[in-house]
Amino acid sequence: MKPEDQLEKGDFLEIKYGPSILKGTYISHEKDLLIVKLENGYNLSFPSSSIEILRRVPQKKSAGFSENGSSKLGEGKTNITIITTGGTIASRVDYSTGAVKPVKDLEFLASSIPGITGRFNLELSEYGEILSENMKPENWIALARSTRDFMKKSDGIIITHGTDTMSYTSSALAFMFENQTTPVVFVGSQRSSDRPSSDAFLNFRGALEFSSTDFGEVGIAMHDTTSDTGIALHRSVRSRKMHTSRRDAFRTIGSRPLGLSGPEGTILRDEYRKISDEIRFSDRMDSRVALIYFSPTLSPEDLENIVSKKHAAILMGTGLGHVSTDLVDTIRKTARDGIKIMMTSQCINGSVDMDVYSTGRILKDAGVIPMGSILPEVAYVKAMYVLANYPAEEFENRMQENLRGEILEREISSHFNAGGF
Repeated sequence: MKPEDQLEKGDFLEIKYGPSILKGTYISHEKDLLIVKLENGYNLSFPSSSIEILRRVPQKKSAGFSENGSSKLGEGKTNITIITTGGTIASRVDYSTGAVKPVKDLEFLASSIPGITGRFNLELSEYGEILSENMKPENWIALARSTRDFMKKSDGIIITHGTDTMSYTSSALAFMFENQTTPVVFVGSQRSSDRPSSDAFLNFRGALEFSSTDFGEVGIAMHDTTSDTGIALHRSVRSRKMHTSRRDAFRTIGSRPLGLSGPEGTILRDEYRKISDEIRFSDRMDSRVALIYFSPTLSPEDLENIVSKKHAAILMGTGLGHVSTDLVDTIRKTARDGIKIMMTSQCINGSVDMDVYSTGRILKDAGVIPMGSILPEVAYVKAMYVLANYPAEEFENRMQENLRGEILEREISSHFNAGGF
Protein backbone atom coordinates (compact mmCIF):
# COMPACT_ATOMS: atom_id res chain seq x y z
CA MET A 1 0.00 0.00 0.00
CA LYS A 2 1.29 3.44 -0.88
CA PRO A 3 0.97 6.35 1.59
CA GLU A 4 -1.20 8.31 -0.79
CA ASP A 5 -3.78 5.51 -1.04
CA GLN A 6 -6.89 6.89 0.69
CA LEU A 7 -5.47 7.36 4.15
CA GLU A 8 -7.71 9.25 6.57
CA LYS A 9 -6.72 11.09 9.71
CA GLY A 10 -6.96 8.75 12.67
CA ASP A 11 -6.39 5.52 10.71
CA PHE A 12 -4.35 2.89 12.53
CA LEU A 13 -1.24 1.89 10.56
CA GLU A 14 1.31 -0.88 10.78
CA ILE A 15 4.37 0.15 8.79
CA LYS A 16 7.72 -1.32 7.91
CA TYR A 17 10.64 1.09 8.16
CA GLY A 18 13.96 -0.60 7.45
CA PRO A 19 14.15 -3.66 9.69
CA SER A 20 11.55 -2.25 12.14
CA ILE A 21 7.79 -2.83 12.28
CA LEU A 22 6.03 0.18 13.82
CA LYS A 23 2.41 0.84 14.78
CA GLY A 24 0.66 4.15 15.17
CA THR A 25 -2.07 6.57 14.12
CA TYR A 26 -1.95 8.44 10.82
CA ILE A 27 -1.85 12.24 11.18
CA SER A 28 -1.01 13.62 7.75
CA HIS A 29 0.98 13.22 4.54
CA GLU A 30 2.90 16.38 3.71
CA LYS A 31 5.11 16.53 0.61
CA ASP A 32 7.19 13.34 0.85
CA LEU A 33 6.66 12.82 4.57
CA LEU A 34 4.16 10.56 6.31
CA ILE A 35 3.46 11.76 9.87
CA VAL A 36 2.38 9.12 12.37
CA LYS A 37 1.70 9.22 16.12
CA LEU A 38 3.32 6.06 17.45
CA GLU A 39 1.81 3.98 20.25
CA ASN A 40 4.30 5.51 22.70
CA GLY A 41 2.74 8.93 22.07
CA TYR A 42 5.52 10.42 19.95
CA ASN A 43 4.94 11.91 16.48
CA LEU A 44 7.44 10.78 13.83
CA SER A 45 7.85 11.69 10.15
CA PHE A 46 8.87 9.03 7.65
CA PRO A 47 9.95 9.55 4.01
CA SER A 48 7.20 7.95 1.94
CA SER A 49 9.71 6.20 -0.29
CA SER A 50 11.35 4.53 2.72
CA ILE A 51 8.34 2.82 4.28
CA GLU A 52 5.87 0.12 3.46
CA ILE A 53 2.36 0.18 4.91
CA LEU A 54 1.65 -3.41 5.89
CA ARG A 55 -1.80 -2.84 7.35
CA ARG A 56 -4.37 -0.09 7.63
CA VAL A 57 -7.33 -0.12 10.01
CA PRO A 58 -9.80 2.72 9.30
CA GLN A 59 -10.59 5.06 12.17
CA LYS A 60 -13.35 3.62 14.31
CA LYS A 61 -16.60 5.49 13.87
CA SER A 62 -18.61 6.47 16.90
CA ALA A 63 -21.53 4.36 18.00
CA GLY A 64 -23.76 4.63 21.01
CA PHE A 65 -23.15 8.21 22.14
CA SER A 66 -24.12 10.61 19.38
CA GLU A 67 -22.29 13.69 18.19
CA ASN A 68 -25.11 16.05 19.13
CA GLY A 69 -27.47 16.42 22.04
CA SER A 70 -28.23 13.77 24.63
CA SER A 71 -27.71 10.04 24.01
CA LYS A 72 -27.52 6.78 25.92
CA LEU A 73 -25.28 3.75 26.27
CA GLY A 74 -25.47 0.65 28.45
CA GLU A 75 -28.08 -1.69 29.86
CA GLY A 76 -27.42 -1.52 33.59
CA LYS A 77 -29.83 -0.74 36.40
CA THR A 78 -27.98 2.34 37.69
CA ASN A 79 -28.80 5.48 35.70
CA ILE A 80 -25.83 7.82 35.49
CA THR A 81 -25.92 11.13 33.64
CA ILE A 82 -22.62 12.40 32.25
CA ILE A 83 -22.57 16.15 31.66
CA THR A 84 -19.61 17.21 29.56
CA THR A 85 -18.05 20.67 29.72
CA GLY A 86 -14.87 19.86 27.82
CA GLY A 87 -11.45 19.55 29.42
CA THR A 88 -8.62 17.12 28.85
CA ILE A 89 -10.68 14.10 29.92
CA ALA A 90 -13.02 14.78 26.99
CA SER A 91 -10.20 15.46 24.53
CA ARG A 92 -8.22 13.67 21.90
CA VAL A 93 -5.39 14.56 19.59
CA ASP A 94 -6.39 16.59 16.54
CA TYR A 95 -4.59 14.60 13.88
CA SER A 96 -4.41 17.56 11.54
CA THR A 97 -2.21 19.46 13.99
CA GLY A 98 -1.10 16.98 16.64
CA ALA A 99 -2.65 19.23 19.29
CA VAL A 100 -5.23 18.21 21.90
CA LYS A 101 -8.80 19.40 21.33
CA PRO A 102 -12.23 18.65 22.87
CA VAL A 103 -14.47 15.94 21.41
CA LYS A 104 -18.19 15.38 21.78
CA ASP A 105 -18.10 11.59 21.78
CA LEU A 106 -17.42 9.93 25.13
CA GLU A 107 -17.98 6.36 23.97
CA PHE A 108 -14.22 5.91 23.77
CA LEU A 109 -14.13 6.31 27.58
CA ALA A 110 -17.02 3.98 28.27
CA SER A 111 -15.80 1.34 25.82
CA SER A 112 -12.36 1.30 27.45
CA ILE A 113 -13.67 0.35 30.91
CA PRO A 114 -14.69 -3.32 30.94
CA GLY A 115 -18.13 -4.19 32.22
CA ILE A 116 -19.56 -0.75 32.86
CA THR A 117 -22.22 -0.92 30.15
CA GLY A 118 -23.63 -3.99 31.89
CA ARG A 119 -23.75 -2.26 35.27
CA PHE A 120 -24.73 1.26 34.27
CA ASN A 121 -27.15 2.98 31.96
CA LEU A 122 -25.20 6.03 30.84
CA GLU A 123 -26.81 9.14 29.43
CA LEU A 124 -24.62 11.81 27.89
CA SER A 125 -25.55 15.48 27.89
CA GLU A 126 -23.20 17.97 26.28
CA TYR A 127 -23.15 21.29 28.11
CA GLY A 128 -20.41 22.68 25.88
CA GLU A 129 -16.79 22.60 24.84
CA ILE A 130 -15.41 25.10 27.31
CA LEU A 131 -11.79 25.31 28.38
CA SER A 132 -11.80 25.50 32.15
CA GLU A 133 -10.19 28.94 32.21
CA ASN A 134 -13.24 30.21 30.33
CA MET A 135 -15.79 28.97 32.89
CA LYS A 136 -17.57 31.94 34.44
CA PRO A 137 -20.26 32.28 37.15
CA GLU A 138 -22.97 32.30 34.48
CA ASN A 139 -21.64 28.91 33.32
CA TRP A 140 -21.72 27.61 36.90
CA ILE A 141 -25.37 28.59 37.17
CA ALA A 142 -26.37 27.02 33.85
CA LEU A 143 -24.46 23.85 34.72
CA ALA A 144 -26.11 23.68 38.16
CA ARG A 145 -29.56 24.03 36.61
CA SER A 146 -28.83 21.22 34.18
CA THR A 147 -27.53 19.10 37.06
CA ARG A 148 -30.71 19.76 39.05
CA ASP A 149 -32.90 18.71 36.10
CA PHE A 150 -31.00 15.46 35.49
CA MET A 151 -30.95 14.75 39.22
CA LYS A 152 -34.71 14.24 39.07
CA LYS A 153 -34.34 11.18 36.82
CA SER A 154 -30.82 9.88 37.55
CA ASP A 155 -29.11 7.88 40.27
CA GLY A 156 -25.91 9.86 39.93
CA ILE A 157 -24.36 12.79 38.05
CA ILE A 158 -20.83 12.92 36.61
CA ILE A 159 -19.50 16.22 35.27
CA THR A 160 -16.39 16.19 33.12
CA HIS A 161 -14.39 19.39 33.54
CA GLY A 162 -10.95 20.81 32.88
CA THR A 163 -8.77 20.51 35.96
CA ASP A 164 -7.47 24.07 36.17
CA THR A 165 -10.67 25.62 37.56
CA MET A 166 -12.53 22.47 38.58
CA SER A 167 -12.35 23.44 42.27
CA TYR A 168 -14.09 26.75 41.53
CA THR A 169 -16.95 25.21 39.53
CA SER A 170 -17.49 22.25 41.83
CA SER A 171 -17.45 24.53 44.90
CA ALA A 172 -20.06 26.76 43.27
CA LEU A 173 -22.35 23.77 42.75
CA ALA A 174 -21.68 22.59 46.30
CA PHE A 175 -23.04 25.85 47.70
CA MET A 176 -25.98 25.96 45.30
CA PHE A 177 -27.12 22.47 46.38
CA GLU A 178 -28.04 22.53 50.07
CA ASN A 179 -29.62 19.09 49.65
CA GLN A 180 -29.33 16.75 46.69
CA THR A 181 -30.91 13.42 45.79
CA THR A 182 -27.91 11.99 43.93
CA PRO A 183 -24.12 12.18 44.13
CA VAL A 184 -22.51 14.87 41.96
CA VAL A 185 -18.96 13.91 40.99
CA PHE A 186 -16.65 16.11 38.95
CA VAL A 187 -13.90 14.32 37.06
CA GLY A 188 -11.00 15.43 34.90
CA SER A 189 -7.67 14.18 33.69
CA GLN A 190 -4.18 15.53 33.37
CA ARG A 191 -3.44 13.66 30.15
CA SER A 192 -5.72 13.08 27.19
CA SER A 193 -7.26 9.67 26.66
CA ASP A 194 -5.13 8.71 23.66
CA ARG A 195 -1.85 9.04 25.57
CA PRO A 196 -0.35 5.83 26.97
CA SER A 197 -0.03 7.43 30.42
CA SER A 198 -3.56 8.84 30.43
CA ASP A 199 -5.38 8.99 33.75
CA ALA A 200 -8.75 9.54 32.05
CA PHE A 201 -10.04 5.96 32.15
CA LEU A 202 -9.32 5.22 35.79
CA ASN A 203 -10.56 8.63 36.90
CA PHE A 204 -13.78 8.08 34.96
CA ARG A 205 -14.24 4.59 36.41
CA GLY A 206 -13.73 5.96 39.91
CA ALA A 207 -16.27 8.69 39.24
CA LEU A 208 -18.76 6.03 38.14
CA GLU A 209 -18.23 4.08 41.35
CA PHE A 210 -18.65 7.14 43.57
CA SER A 211 -21.70 8.34 41.63
CA SER A 212 -23.51 5.10 42.42
CA THR A 213 -23.16 5.45 46.22
CA ASP A 214 -25.18 7.44 48.78
CA PHE A 215 -22.71 10.35 48.65
CA GLY A 216 -24.88 13.44 48.99
CA GLU A 217 -22.34 16.13 48.24
CA VAL A 218 -20.36 17.55 45.33
CA GLY A 219 -16.96 15.91 44.99
CA ILE A 220 -13.95 15.55 42.71
CA ALA A 221 -12.62 12.14 41.58
CA MET A 222 -8.95 12.04 40.57
CA HIS A 223 -5.89 9.81 40.99
CA ASP A 224 -4.84 9.33 44.62
CA THR A 225 -1.17 8.73 43.75
CA THR A 226 0.91 8.90 40.60
CA SER A 227 0.42 5.14 40.20
CA ASP A 228 -2.81 3.47 39.14
CA THR A 229 -3.56 2.26 42.66
CA GLY A 230 -6.80 4.10 43.30
CA ILE A 231 -9.02 7.11 42.73
CA ALA A 232 -9.67 9.52 45.59
CA LEU A 233 -12.93 11.37 46.19
CA HIS A 234 -12.25 14.91 47.41
CA ARG A 235 -14.83 17.20 48.94
CA SER A 236 -14.98 20.02 46.40
CA VAL A 237 -14.90 22.83 48.97
CA ARG A 238 -11.68 21.47 50.51
CA SER A 239 -9.85 20.58 47.30
CA ARG A 240 -7.13 22.27 45.31
CA LYS A 241 -5.07 21.44 42.24
CA MET A 242 -1.54 21.24 43.60
CA HIS A 243 0.56 20.35 40.56
CA THR A 244 0.54 21.38 36.92
CA SER A 245 0.88 17.90 35.42
CA ARG A 246 1.02 15.08 37.99
CA ARG A 247 -1.83 12.62 37.87
CA ASP A 248 -2.38 13.03 41.63
CA ALA A 249 -2.51 16.82 41.34
CA PHE A 250 -5.69 17.18 43.42
CA ARG A 251 -5.44 17.03 47.18
CA THR A 252 -7.82 17.46 50.08
CA ILE A 253 -6.31 20.34 52.05
CA GLY A 254 -6.11 19.94 55.81
CA SER A 255 -7.97 16.64 55.88
CA ARG A 256 -8.29 13.26 54.17
CA PRO A 257 -10.20 12.33 51.02
CA LEU A 258 -13.77 11.25 51.63
CA GLY A 259 -13.45 8.09 49.57
CA LEU A 260 -11.16 5.76 47.69
CA SER A 261 -11.96 3.47 44.76
CA GLY A 262 -9.56 0.80 43.58
CA PRO A 263 -9.10 -2.88 42.76
CA GLU A 264 -10.36 -3.91 46.21
CA GLY A 265 -13.57 -1.91 45.93
CA THR A 266 -14.95 1.51 46.78
CA ILE A 267 -14.83 2.88 50.31
CA LEU A 268 -16.46 6.01 51.72
CA ARG A 269 -15.62 7.43 55.10
CA ASP A 270 -18.51 8.15 57.43
CA GLU A 271 -17.83 11.91 57.56
CA TYR A 272 -19.86 12.82 54.50
CA ARG A 273 -23.40 14.09 53.97
CA LYS A 274 -25.69 11.43 52.54
CA ILE A 275 -28.21 11.89 49.74
CA SER A 276 -31.54 13.46 50.65
CA ASP A 277 -35.14 12.76 49.71
CA GLU A 278 -35.51 16.23 48.25
CA ILE A 279 -33.54 18.80 46.30
CA ARG A 280 -32.89 22.14 48.01
CA PHE A 281 -31.30 24.37 45.44
CA SER A 282 -30.61 28.05 44.81
CA ASP A 283 -28.87 29.27 41.67
CA ARG A 284 -28.49 32.89 42.77
CA MET A 285 -24.87 34.09 42.64
CA ASP A 286 -23.50 37.64 42.93
CA SER A 287 -20.34 37.70 40.83
CA ARG A 288 -19.20 41.14 42.04
CA VAL A 289 -16.50 39.67 44.25
CA ALA A 290 -12.73 40.16 43.96
CA LEU A 291 -9.95 37.76 44.93
CA ILE A 292 -6.80 39.72 45.78
CA TYR A 293 -3.35 38.22 46.35
CA PHE A 294 -1.40 40.53 48.65
CA SER A 295 2.14 41.35 47.57
CA PRO A 296 4.65 43.90 48.94
CA THR A 297 3.93 46.34 46.09
CA LEU A 298 0.14 46.30 46.42
CA SER A 299 -0.66 49.97 46.95
CA PRO A 300 -3.72 51.64 48.44
CA GLU A 301 -4.54 52.92 44.93
CA ASP A 302 -4.32 49.40 43.51
CA LEU A 303 -6.61 48.04 46.21
CA GLU A 304 -9.11 50.87 45.76
CA ASN A 305 -9.23 50.29 42.00
CA ILE A 306 -9.72 46.54 42.37
CA VAL A 307 -12.58 46.75 44.87
CA SER A 308 -14.41 49.60 43.17
CA LYS A 309 -17.86 48.48 42.00
CA LYS A 310 -17.46 45.20 43.96
CA HIS A 311 -19.71 44.01 46.76
CA ALA A 312 -17.01 41.94 48.49
CA ALA A 313 -13.33 41.11 48.31
CA ILE A 314 -11.26 38.18 49.54
CA LEU A 315 -7.75 39.10 50.62
CA MET A 316 -5.09 36.40 50.43
CA GLY A 317 -2.87 37.70 53.20
CA THR A 318 0.44 36.48 54.55
CA GLY A 319 0.74 33.90 57.32
CA LEU A 320 -1.99 34.25 59.91
CA GLY A 321 -3.78 36.89 57.85
CA HIS A 322 -1.83 40.09 57.35
CA VAL A 323 -1.34 42.82 54.74
CA SER A 324 0.83 45.93 54.95
CA THR A 325 -0.38 48.64 57.29
CA ASP A 326 -0.43 51.28 54.52
CA LEU A 327 -3.56 49.51 53.22
CA VAL A 328 -5.49 49.88 56.49
CA ASP A 329 -7.05 53.28 55.76
CA THR A 330 -8.26 52.13 52.34
CA ILE A 331 -9.68 48.95 53.87
CA ARG A 332 -11.44 50.95 56.60
CA LYS A 333 -13.00 53.32 54.04
CA THR A 334 -14.00 50.40 51.81
CA ALA A 335 -15.68 48.60 54.71
CA ARG A 336 -17.54 51.78 55.72
CA ASP A 337 -18.81 52.03 52.14
CA GLY A 338 -20.46 48.64 52.59
CA ILE A 339 -17.96 46.46 50.71
CA LYS A 340 -17.25 43.26 52.63
CA ILE A 341 -13.53 42.55 53.12
CA MET A 342 -12.48 39.06 54.21
CA MET A 343 -9.08 37.63 55.08
CA THR A 344 -7.69 34.25 54.06
CA SER A 345 -4.10 33.05 53.97
CA GLN A 346 -1.67 32.46 51.13
CA CYS A 347 -0.42 29.43 53.07
CA ILE A 348 -1.75 26.12 51.79
CA ASN A 349 -2.48 24.68 55.22
CA GLY A 350 -3.46 26.23 58.51
CA SER A 351 -5.95 28.84 59.62
CA VAL A 352 -6.18 32.61 59.77
CA ASP A 353 -5.79 33.99 63.31
CA MET A 354 -5.86 37.78 63.41
CA ASP A 355 -5.60 38.09 67.19
CA VAL A 356 -1.97 37.00 67.52
CA TYR A 357 -0.16 40.06 66.13
CA SER A 358 -1.02 43.75 66.27
CA THR A 359 -1.39 43.98 62.48
CA GLY A 360 -4.17 41.43 62.54
CA ARG A 361 -6.00 43.24 65.34
CA ILE A 362 -5.70 46.56 63.49
CA LEU A 363 -7.14 44.98 60.34
CA LYS A 364 -10.06 43.50 62.27
CA ASP A 365 -10.76 46.90 63.77
CA ALA A 366 -10.78 48.32 60.23
CA GLY A 367 -13.57 45.91 59.31
CA VAL A 368 -11.77 42.83 57.96
CA ILE A 369 -13.63 39.55 58.52
CA PRO A 370 -11.30 36.61 59.38
CA MET A 371 -12.20 33.45 57.49
CA GLY A 372 -10.46 30.73 59.50
CA SER A 373 -9.31 27.70 57.54
CA ILE A 374 -11.38 28.23 54.41
CA LEU A 375 -9.44 28.10 51.13
CA PRO A 376 -9.24 31.47 49.34
CA GLU A 377 -10.86 30.21 46.12
CA VAL A 378 -13.69 28.64 48.09
CA ALA A 379 -14.22 31.83 50.13
CA TYR A 380 -14.42 33.71 46.82
CA VAL A 381 -17.17 31.40 45.52
CA LYS A 382 -18.95 31.26 48.87
CA ALA A 383 -19.11 35.06 49.06
CA MET A 384 -20.93 35.09 45.72
CA TYR A 385 -23.46 32.62 47.08
CA VAL A 386 -23.97 34.32 50.47
CA LEU A 387 -24.32 37.80 48.95
CA ALA A 388 -27.10 36.57 46.67
CA ASN A 389 -29.01 34.40 49.15
CA TYR A 390 -28.91 36.05 52.59
CA PRO A 391 -29.68 39.51 54.00
CA ALA A 392 -26.69 41.86 54.26
CA GLU A 393 -26.82 41.85 58.06
CA GLU A 394 -26.28 38.06 58.06
CA PHE A 395 -23.29 38.15 55.75
CA GLU A 396 -20.48 37.87 58.30
CA ASN A 397 -22.16 35.11 60.32
CA ARG A 398 -23.01 33.11 57.19
CA MET A 399 -19.47 33.44 55.81
CA GLN A 400 -18.05 32.16 59.09
CA GLU A 401 -20.63 29.38 59.32
CA ASN A 402 -19.61 25.95 58.05
CA LEU A 403 -22.22 25.45 55.32
CA ARG A 404 -20.77 22.60 53.22
CA GLY A 405 -17.72 21.35 55.10
CA GLU A 406 -15.54 24.18 53.80
CA ILE A 407 -14.29 25.20 57.26
CA LEU A 408 -12.29 22.74 59.34
CA GLU A 409 -12.69 22.62 63.08
CA ARG A 410 -9.53 20.54 63.34
CA GLU A 411 -6.85 20.14 60.71
CA ILE A 412 -5.32 16.73 60.08
CA SER A 413 -1.58 16.91 59.57
CA SER A 414 -0.98 16.05 55.92
CA HIS A 415 1.58 16.47 53.20
CA PHE A 416 1.13 16.73 49.46
CA ASN A 417 3.02 13.51 48.70
CA ALA A 418 1.30 11.47 51.38
CA GLY A 419 -1.80 10.47 49.40
CA GLY A 420 -3.76 7.63 50.89
CA PHE A 421 -6.99 7.34 52.78
